[in-house]
Amino acid sequence: MGVEETLKKYSWILPLIQKVDRITRSTIMKNFRQKKKNFFPEGEYKADVENLINCMLCPNMCRFDCGTLQASLTETMSPAYKARIGYYLTTGKIDPMNKENQDFINLMYKCTNEENCKVWCPFDFSVVSLLESVRDDLNDKGLMPDYCKKQIEKLNKTNTIEDHNIYETYKEKGIENLETDGKDDVFYYIGCESMKFPEVVKANIQILKKAGIKFSTNLDKKVCCGGPAFNIRDLETAKKFAAENKELIESTGADLIISDCPGCVLTLTNRYEKAGIKIEKKILHTVQFFKKLIDNNKLIFKSDLPEEYKKITIHDPCLIARNLKDTESIRGIFNKIQNLEVFEPLYNKEFVHCCGWSGTAHWADKELAIKEARNRISELKDTGANIFISACPLCELGLAYGFEESEKGKYKILDISELLLKLL
Repeated sequence: MGVEETLKKYSWILPLIQKVDRITRSTIMKNFRQKKKNFFPEGEYKADVENLINCMLCPNMCRFDCGTLQASLTETMSPAYKARIGYYLTTGKIDPMNKENQDFINLMYKCTNEENCKVWCPFDFSVVSLLESVRDDLNDKGLMPDYCKKQIEKLNKTNTIEDHNIYETYKEKGIENLETDGKDDVFYYIGCESMKFPEVVKANIQILKKAGIKFSTNLDKKVCCGGPAFNIRDLETAKKFAAENKELIESTGADLIISDCPGCVLTLTNRYEKAGIKIEKKILHTVQFFKKLIDNNKLIFKSDLPEEYKKITIHDPCLIARNLKDTESIRGIFNKIQNLEVFEPLYNKEFVHCCGWSGTAHWADKELAIKEARNRISELKDTGANIFISACPLCELGLAYGFEESEKGKYKILDISELLLKLL
């Protein structure tokens, strides 16, 4: 983050500090200068202690835009409170080995990875990454919660995040499998959760065919990207999947990898590289690739948009908007569609509110995740549109939990690929 961006994030607090009396101002600055002396514990920890302390000492603007806090309506769920508890668990001020403190451990997993906190943070870090560093220490102590152990067991048993190998369901779902001949232009990397939406996968395959792309899917060889293991911080399992995926990707001969899952894109790039496994290929989300195809006239709209799809709203996936830093690809596509009215929700682009179904929160507290989904659905309904468009299987899964039973026939959640296919 540059100097100008840093100053913008601090701008609201500087006048407040200037207004206080000289003694108070001096005390504030002295305490910040002495944070290492006063707060840094002895010993070595995997937890990012320095930034946990920075978060604890910050005025915590992020608390006003944290999805799990807004869903729970308790200060306990605020980013800074979680950071403070993470610090106490790491340093032993709260004994993590004491079973009476299990709720504090669980709090380290009640995070959706949405990273709204980073948007407001003057230090430009996210509490997501701070909590993950605390989980590293908890896992070293053998304190991984049972609900996380179940996810790791599924990964190792089925090679997916489901209790069965969800990729093997492609035949019964009517999804075409294209095996590589080692000379592909593109490898279409399908996410585990994407397989729950066969119409989306079929739409992506049809779009690639209409664009004349030579590609493969390799569903008989496909495994999870390992993203859930990275979230839980079982790095041994995560690296195992990374090695398998690197081998499969290289076997296709493709220079470009596209995925319909933002979590897969983030994992195949940033997370693999941090784990010491780099894939020397360009990796894009499908919405980014489709925009390029449209801009280069490789995809040409031939049909009019059906009347019922002419008024839509956008749900930006958190991982695309904030991690991949792309809020324009989906809007660039919409701008090319004639007679389409797009109604933006109040919280959109990098300020989007989460669907509730990312990270580890939906394992640690499913009801909390559902409340967050309901909050987001309420914001989308406020636009007046009844067609909600996204570009992430987890978002499409999570948002569906946000409807009341009586509303399910009134609204539709679609992936952008399903909308595009109606035009081609």
